[in-house]
Amino acid sequence: MITKKDIIAINKGILEEWLNEHPNEHEGISVNEKELEKILTLVKEQESPIAKAAYLMGGISWAQSFGGGNKRTGFVCADTLLRMEGYKMVIDTEEDREYLKNLLFEIQESRIELNSFTMAKLVLYVAKRIKKL
Repeated sequence: MITKKDIIAINKGILEEWLNEHPNEHEGISVNEKELEKILTLVKEQESPIAKAAYLMGGISWAQSFGGGNKRTGFVCADTLLRMEGYKMVIDTEEDREYLKNLLFEIQESRIELNSFTMAKLVLYVAKRIKKL
């Protein structure tokens, strides 16, 4: 299982890479560990690797646990979790990337709770795009 420490390190790497490529567009490096722990608890409650990956990706996007790079962090963490389980996520088309981006924005904008309908769409999205390593 991916750990809180792993997720924080992934976010830090994403933000450092972003800053190297876009030095004038700084995104803050900070973490709300309490929110991140809530997401990890929710992920652990899921039974399948697909659901765990979807809830990790969607949960990080929703909780905004970091000062920047939440959707990117969620995606990389979900893919990392899947790889630990012997799978990888394959997103081949720009249309698929845009659909995922829109799903994550939809999740992020539902501030009161993690929207179960949108999460079901995200679980289905992940399920259709994984392959065995």
